[in-house]
Amino acid sequence: MDIRQTEPVSRQDRRIERASWVPTLGPGMVLGAIGTLGLVVSMFMSWRSTDVHPSGIPFAFLFDSGTTGQDPSILLALIPMALLLGVGTVMPRASAARVVGALGTIVVVVLFAFQLSQQVDKLPGTNWGDLLETGFYVAAISALVGLVSGFLPSGWSERRSSRTESIVDNGRGVNFDEPRV
Repeated sequence: MDIRQTEPVSRQDRRIERASWVPTLGPGMVLGAIGTLGLVVSMFMSWRSTDVHPSGIPFAFLFDSGTTGQDPSILLALIPMALLLGVGTVMPRASAARVVGALGTIVVVVLFAFQLSQQVDKLPGTNWGDLLETGFYVAAISALVGLVSGFLPSGWSERRSSRTESIVDNGRGVNFDEPRV
């Protein structure tokens, strides 16, 4: 009678889970893209009558309507806001970036309008609303669209996959069918 001795075999099961983000078209993503595109376009448009573009409006004007400084322009604030809106649009779970970018743009737009009204109040018979041009309105609307997009689902969905691996170890790497003495 042939008796075979066997050593204990250890078996280990391991579950491997993977998660990946897949872009799908969602309302937050669409509105975020529209807000970003609108803000970028507004940077090339006139914000004030007599063809004054954001590159010609000093950043200091946002805080002092009587400033005489020319550099840097308000693009110093608008470009990072456009980047935040754009990053918040294309990255998963980054709706907070869209909200921050939109709020920053709203602050720039409101400060610009306030300082322009302060400057125009010194001139009798003028209305600050008559001095605003299309670029200002495009930036304001883009900021509002970007803000709304931050509260809507962006469209990124998480895809999960899992598999189970089994690892068998008999301690010596010996084939199970070999007789042991």
